[in-house]
Amino acid sequence: MDSDTIKKFPNKDCGVNEEMFPCIGKCCRKNSAVFMVSYEKICPYCDISASLPYGESLKIMTIFECSRFGYGKRVTG
Repeated sequence: MDSDTIKKFPNKDCGVNEEMFPCIGKCCRKNSAVFMVSYEKICPYCDISASLPYGESLKIMTIFECSRFGYGKRVTG
């Protein structure tokens, strides 16, 4: 994590609860390309990773994690 970014948001209560995590616009931005959807993190506490393609349809799973509140969610697409 970039410590300069964390200083800009000291103990910021983002208002995102576990049901609405990840919140587009607060946690991350959605970037749409022709061949795939990708995400760019906004919040210094959020991490985004992707799995290798799996299953018959070779879907990629995007994994969102919040280190501040301990939230986690997996999204296919």
